[in-house]
Amino acid sequence: MMSYYFYCDCCGEETRHELIRRDKNLYRCTRCGMVSQHLPEREITVKAIISSGPVSEVGRVNLKESDIVKIGDELVVETDEGFKIGEVKAIELKNRKRVGIASAVDVDTIWLRNVGEVEVKFSLHKKAVTTPYKMTTSGETEFRIGETIRIENLLFRITRMKLIDGRLLKRIGDSAKAKEIKRVYAIFERKLK
Repeated sequence: MMSYYFYCDCCGEETRHELIRRDKNLYRCTRCGMVSQHLPEREITVKAIISSGPVSEVGRVNLKESDIVKIGDELVVETDEGFKIGEVKAIELKNRKRVGIASAVDVDTIWLRNVGEVEVKFSLHKKAVTTPYKMTTSGETEFRIGETIRIENLLFRITRMKLIDGRLLKRIGDSAKAKEIKRVYAIFERKLK
């Protein structure tokens, strides 16, 4: 028999329960035997606008009524193109007020930044010449100061990284995920044959 965990008023804590009557949503505490009703939580769909660089698209996020949404959360967004992982950047309530945290039932629209696949900007230095470069990668890809990366048939060594939150990483070994990076600075090492 399948077990469920609910708060038991008699025991005063969350305990294991077993389903005794599905049509009435009745469960019995396996510790004290108290029977209680636990209704399944409803899901709601919230409008989501997810941005991938300069391109934004409208999608939707499925949440439970009791969920709390806050800036910085990562949510799965369903779009016409499929599912994307987004970081919450703004929350608009049904009264059009913008907040940093809200109950899901009060939310009208969530704005997100695509962190599943991101574009990382590079400044590649070769003597007096600096060349801009963009790389599309998973948001979870990690870059490290001192690491050598291959771009086309050239090797560059990462010297600094500017993060979205404003921090600058420059110590050997410091690392950040692609979704956290605003720009990577690298210097030319050598050409590959």
